[in-house]
Amino acid sequence: MNIEETIGKYFKLKHLIWSNSAKNRGLNNMPGIDGNPSQTTIIENLRQLMNVIIDPIVDEYPDLVVTSAYRSKELNQSIGGSGTSQHCFGQAIDIQIPNRPSSELFNYIYYNVSGWDQLIWEYPERGGARSWVHVSYSSRSRRKTTLASDVTTYHDLYGGVRRGSKSQYQDGITDAKIV
Repeated sequence: MNIEETIGKYFKLKHLIWSNSAKNRGLNNMPGIDGNPSQTTIIENLRQLMNVIIDPIVDEYPDLVVTSAYRSKELNQSIGGSGTSQHCFGQAIDIQIPNRPSSELFNYIYYNVSGWDQLIWEYPERGGARSWVHVSYSSRSRRKTTLASDVTTYHDLYGGVRRGSKSQYQDGITDAKIV
């Protein structure tokens, strides 16, 4: 594996596997460390994610920042990630645009990027670098949207049913609305 390999037009593999959380916890975050899926599968999934989803976004927002992409299962568990997280398969990425609201990025992807599987607007009430967008790519292409927020005001904008142990998730949002 060559971590200097370019994946998509704009990023190298090292940008998609580096994790301060893994480093701080002394965890290995190399693709395939868990054995399933294989390193080859993870890298191919990352390549598809970048080519289909992220490259078109970076064409519009060249200052896009990757905050998390591939995560080993051990890393994902240590940070409280879902047991079925697409991050563990190289199919998901968390991104931000500096000095732009995460709602803008969510809406851009929702309306302008095709092929995504899951799109989550994460904790908009935190603002700035503490809010992000999660987007995934897989052959399922469910076009599932979710709001993750601890603030009732955001959920009230969408109606619908909240889920999760703290009721912080709400599925089926059609765009990111600013409170």
